Amino acid sequence: MPPMHIEERKDFPNPIEFYDNYVAPGKPVLFKGAAKQFPSYNNWKNDTYLREKYGGLTVMAETAKKEDRNNPVKPMNFSTFLSIYEEEDIYLVQDVAPPRPITEEMFVPKSLLCRGFMDFLNMALLWFSSGGTKSVLHNDSFENINCLFDGTKELIMIDRKHKELVPIDHLERGYSFVDVERVDMYKYPTLSKLPWYIANMDTGDCLYIPRNWYHHVKSSLTRNLAINLWWLFRSELKHRDECEKSLADLPEFDCLNKFRIKSGVKIEHVIFDKVFEESNSTTSTNLLKSVIPLLSSDMTRDDRIEYLTKLKRYFTEADTNEDSLLTREEVEASSVEILLPFLKKGAEKELINEYQKDEL
Repeated sequence: MPPMHIEERKDFPNPIEFYDNYVAPGKPVLFKGAAKQFPSYNNWKNDTYLREKYGGLTVMAETAKKEDRNNPVKPMNFSTFLSIYEEEDIYLVQDVAPPRPITEEMFVPKSLLCRGFMDFLNMALLWFSSGGTKSVLHNDSFENINCLFDGTKELIMIDRKHKELVPIDHLERGYSFVDVERVDMYKYPTLSKLPWYIANMDTGDCLYIPRNWYHHVKSSLTRNLAINLWWLFRSELKHRDECEKSLADLPEFDCLNKFRIKSGVKIEHVIFDKVFEESNSTTSTNLLKSVIPLLSSDMTRDDRIEYLTKLKRYFTEADTNEDSLLTREEVEASSVEILLPFLKKGAEKELINEYQKDEL
């Protein structure tokens, strides 16, 4: 099946248009050349500038450019990375959320300059290598705008509505071992029926990747540097009236260091991710079905029954308006400590790491 192409446009829409036309329906869009307007655009291409100004920044580097989620990461200062990245099989993946000084080089596009987005901004990440990086096929629960400042990227993307056809080998971690460049159709026969998209990013492009869209990313064999912003999805645009009133005076971009990012991943975002994949609320039955795969294989039948009984009790307590539906907001306002003792050994750490490691 030949690929379909992602919609392209040259400008960032205002926040209302962006939410209504792209975020709400879960529709990716490629903003061609949109990052070139940022004042720091050329700074990201200059290793000498980056070393002189931010060389002392401590960064984390993955020890291979082909993604293996079991590989360790290595701390070093930015200056050291800049000295070795062209020769070594290494890939910088660094959270650069404020108040780190380097955020003065980062800009938030007009599309997100509204409380309905910025109040839920979760992470800003810098991705930097000499090129040739490849990701696994995976999805993420966060909304994502990625801007490319050097190199090119090719993304293979699959709509989340086709999730039943996507061969996810690691369900709890949301990724697959399938080699999308040389697909084994005997092992993964559903892929032959799967509609897919292709997005080609050039230097200066920005791409919106909707939450839970599956994607694989391959970078060019040249210096590659990108920055992405992650935020939490909401089923409606919060503070919409306030946002609409501000449209007339909205700038094309604003500096990231003016904003506060609520960095980090809450365990409820990990455990309840699949529950709220298609809806802002869930029933007790769906909640149980989503958590069961995370239970330890060492649990006895009686332990499982006891745990699920406690989980039902949690549902009742968290459902504050007593409508027999649990919403994202109710989950985030409640305690989820009941879940932690029953996760597979190491699962909490592994799952959270998946939200802090991506390919772009």
